[in-house]
Amino acid sequence: MFSKEGLKSKEEYRFQAKEIRKNLNTSLISAAICRLIIDMKEYKQAKIIAGFYPFDKEINIRPLFEDSSKKWFLPKVKNDDIMVFYPYTNFFDMEKNKFGIYEPREENELNPEKIDIIIIPALIADKTGYRLGYGKGYYDKFLARLSKKRVKIVPIPEELMIEKLPFDKFDVPVDFAVTQNKIYDFRVKKGEKNAYCSHNDKG
Repeated sequence: MFSKEGLKSKEEYRFQAKEIRKNLNTSLISAAICRLIIDMKEYKQAKIIAGFYPFDKEINIRPLFEDSSKKWFLPKVKNDDIMVFYPYTNFFDMEKNKFGIYEPREENELNPEKIDIIIIPALIADKTGYRLGYGKGYYDKFLARLSKKRVKIVPIPEELMIEKLPFDKFDVPVDFAVTQNKIYDFRVKKGEKNAYCSHNDKG
């Protein structure tokens, strides 16, 4: 279980999240998360999705890439600073970067304004929509360029959802977090009904 006791810096949160993640059954958790994403109204309506190729113990969203009703795009970091998205066709068109992460080859860069949904990796997320990645800031820089109409989703184990994370003015909150148990809709205002619920609380 995640404990915030004594944690102050983002690096301390990242370290504990990585330690907890080591002991999770990521395969089972990923399968449950993918099932919930597929059922989302936002996903069903989407045509162009920016995703990510999972690395280490990240949530595996690769089964979603097989959905031929969507056009999938995956990220590539250029000049050690800028993240752009290129089309995903199949695994054999991917190549490893210097961190050992698979990236698509460069062709037909995606215009961010054409994105319907962006699915974002994270080490840990909170119940107000903030997330922590690995600290490079690639996603926050990219998300800052997107209009608020683009739906932002973080797939994350329930064990790594906490009440509140430290954040600063450069951090961009997401619209949804999807765990193996529940879809958290951060767009819902106080007093409004959440369209999503846990597996054990449907209806």
